Amino acid sequence: MAAHDLERLIGREALATLAQVAGGLDLYIPAKVPMDGPLLELPLAAQERLARYAGGTRLYIPKLCGELRRIRDAQIRAAYDDGERVQDIARWFRLSERRVWAILGAPEPQDDAQGRLF
Repeated sequence: MAAHDLERLIGREALATLAQVAGGLDLYIPAKVPMDGPLLELPLAAQERLARYAGGTRLYIPKLCGELRRIRDAQIRAAYDDGERVQDIARWFRLSERRVWAILGAPEPQDDAQGRLF
């Protein structure tokens, strides 16, 4: 299943969560909820949609490395704009202060004209 199809099925936030906890894995999708393992991290509504669509089968979960990095960088910028200290941000995201400063100094990515993330 392509990432954009999975996004339509469970939603953008649930897909980002799933990619963080199970990206790159071929997961068995149980037919019943609540699910266990990494799928337990998903909201119940997303679990139910996954169970209806792919329950009882295996499903590859895309890594989405680039997209997750863009989301993380946006969260870092937002935290800094809210007045958080770079030292604290670095600790929360398990990055060096130098890397946080580099992210803050880089130009923000432009939105995709098509409006899709994946």
